[in-house]
Amino acid sequence: MNDMTFDHTQHPTAPSSTAPSPVRPSETRNQANATKALLAILLYVLLWGLAVAIWGLPALFLPAVAKTAVMFVILVSITRG
Repeated sequence: MNDMTFDHTQHPTAPSSTAPSPVRPSETRNQANATKALLAILLYVLLWGLAVAIWGLPALFLPAVAKTAVMFVILVSITRG
């Protein structure tokens, strides 16, 4: 009979397999680094959008022109080994 009384003679249930596993510090660090990277990218895109809203078309293409020189240096350094 299963009524609403407190029965202290019942055996405790075994822990379920869906219990959360302990979080390792390295996983937390990796997640924090990923979050920082995503927030940095989001901040960059938001600032770029704000610049386009303020200064218009020049703010849209000037960062791309600046990145061309940086990418050229990166490609040359990769090629030289």
